[in-house]
Amino acid sequence: MRGLVNCGATVAAVVLVAGCGGGTEQSGPTSSSAKPATSSTTTPPPAIVAPAQLKPGKYPTTPHPPYGTATTPEVGARVEAQQLAGYVVGPWAVDSTLTEPYLATYYVIDQPNVLAQFGPQNMADAAAKHNLIDGFGSVRQSAAKAVLFNTVLRFAEPADATAAVTDMNAAEMQLNIRGAAPKTVAVPGHPDALASVYDIDARGVKLTTVRSFTAHGPYVFMQLAQSPDGPDPAIALVDKTIRAQIDAIEPFKPAMPPTAAQIDPTGLLALTLLVDSATSAQNAVYSGTGALHFQSNPSSSTRVFQDNGVTGYVRGKTSVYQSKDPASAVNVANAFGKEVSVDGTKAADPVPALPLSRCILLANPQQFYCTAPAGNYVVEARGTDVNDVHEQVAAQYILLTAKS
Repeated sequence: MRGLVNCGATVAAVVLVAGCGGGTEQSGPTSSSAKPATSSTTTPPPAIVAPAQLKPGKYPTTPHPPYGTATTPEVGARVEAQQLAGYVVGPWAVDSTLTEPYLATYYVIDQPNVLAQFGPQNMADAAAKHNLIDGFGSVRQSAAKAVLFNTVLRFAEPADATAAVTDMNAAEMQLNIRGAAPKTVAVPGHPDALASVYDIDARGVKLTTVRSFTAHGPYVFMQLAQSPDGPDPAIALVDKTIRAQIDAIEPFKPAMPPTAAQIDPTGLLALTLLVDSATSAQNAVYSGTGALHFQSNPSSSTRVFQDNGVTGYVRGKTSVYQSKDPASAVNVANAFGKEVSVDGTKAADPVPALPLSRCILLANPQQFYCTAPAGNYVVEARGTDVNDVHEQVAAQYILLTAKS
């Protein structure tokens, strides 16, 4: 799909000098190669296709039983971390050039050890010691190799968050990266932020990295900003991110206790084809804002989502987006199809009986990508067998349009 997939590398982000490369789930384009997505069409929304006209193959066409609450702390942490994504400021919203995938690009933090994937183990240990519940992180880079990693961590109590900031920053200060020891630095306008700075040489280019920790109620805002132009741009990124994140987190209502988190608050997960062995970011419901962290071009997707009222998103075997009405769903599907249609791709047969479906053969490796509007929804599916992808879309279409 166009949505990004974790690169899977466990990399200490204190280095942050080489990402695992851009990409989309399996083989979609990165934001640098995608054509600008548009969000308007004169094509009227089609009439709903009867299930009998479609061929879903082996895929289910009846909804899953309704999901309830998380019931266990482990499930609660994962569900809330997924929902927290909608309240975490994406790097592209801070600096419009920060759209390229970097490292794993997004992190559903449902246990403290996830933090060790992008920082020292003793930083993860410090968070665990102070009752970390969950969190979500988002990272992107620019063509000029500037990087911003923004993470929000939720702790049990404000006192836990305050203590965690002290200990996590202390862990960062103990690092020695290629002979460079972090030094304390101030973030103007944020006297409560504990931050450090260091320089490293990356293939002959000096990169300055600033890491910052700020307690805000029961949350810790953690940023890592990297700049090829010295400390001032990196500090400015941290400052702007903290200010934006203070406003963004305000509407978030954490589950109390986490076991009370609703697994499927929109009911959309029960209508989506699921992955058998899911990662912590899959088989999950996100808001329209949360969906942006998974897009190959979050800037263009922001415009498309705003113009068409995209308020819900599920990442399962297929991806499903909820828009405000059928005409908007057509707009979104058209935008997705145009974004994926880049050099090296070829048109493929559309899904039988779905006149506005669009299928594309992607390259390197070869995969088929299909998208289609389905009432108020948009479906994305992909796979190596075009008939299988057609069946995925057909089954997903029936689930979304034939519900009672």
